[in-house]
Amino acid sequence: MGLVGKLCETLGKANEPVYTVVAVACFKGILRPIFTMMDKHQDPETKKYAAIREGSTELIAIPTYLSLSWAVQKFAPAFAVDKTIGRTLEHSRRTLGFLGVCVAALYVIPKLCNVAMPHVMKALKMNKKEEALTVKTPVFDGLTKNGNLLSNAQYPYNKTQINTGGGLRI
Repeated sequence: MGLVGKLCETLGKANEPVYTVVAVACFKGILRPIFTMMDKHQDPETKKYAAIREGSTELIAIPTYLSLSWAVQKFAPAFAVDKTIGRTLEHSRRTLGFLGVCVAALYVIPKLCNVAMPHVMKALKMNKKEEALTVKTPVFDGLTKNGNLLSNAQYPYNKTQINTGGGLRI
């Protein structure tokens, strides 16, 4: 039968949705930061920020998938139509595990990331919001040649560009 045949048989007997999403999260947690850092067209600070954010998101996702799927599967006996038939209980357990994975992906992981990411970025001193909120003050050079004060629209600004971090890049 060979190694591949045994692997397919083993995974086919106990294929859980949580195994699939955890495998995907592991690959995303490793490969996305690598590919982000390989982008030659981006600013190095932006690349570091994006790579750390991608990796941290997947580090949060993996235990969330596992724990939520496991916790929801404990309610399977309450939802099984006939608790004496093992197959019905198993189907109920797998369905609830799938629903747990879906809830984790759609709600719990984004919520946890919104709570955790500011602390992670602050610990790594990579808070982009502070950088974006700095405002350059206009340089006022006094009166014009004819003695009138400059209006607000006429104030010359510093030559440095202001990075607001806004806009959608596609």
